[in-house]
Amino acid sequence: MYRRGAPERDRFGNERPGKGEWQQVQVASWWVDRTDEKSGDSILRTIDLLHVHLRPEDAPTPDSQIRLPDGSQWQVEGNVEDYNHGWHGWAPGLVVVHARKVEG
Repeated sequence: MYRRGAPERDRFGNERPGKGEWQQVQVASWWVDRTDEKSGDSILRTIDLLHVHLRPEDAPTPDSQIRLPDGSQWQVEGNVEDYNHGWHGWAPGLVVVHARKVEG
């Protein structure tokens, strides 16, 4: 997982994300859903969706990236889904992270 570093200021005084580093984290499970675009601007575009279950303390921020063991890189989409606070008292101890990769 790529985590961004502390924000930096560029030469114009604007704040931008700092350089980060890749960190290896354990996950409970992950899978990929594949979607092919059949119409529109690019009929050769492939959009893959990655879903990952991991511990809340290892959850990425919305601007993070995930790298799988095969080297493919995915952009995290939105905030994590946390189901540890339901009315029923059941707490799985994991959060769900969604990421996307677009080719074509």
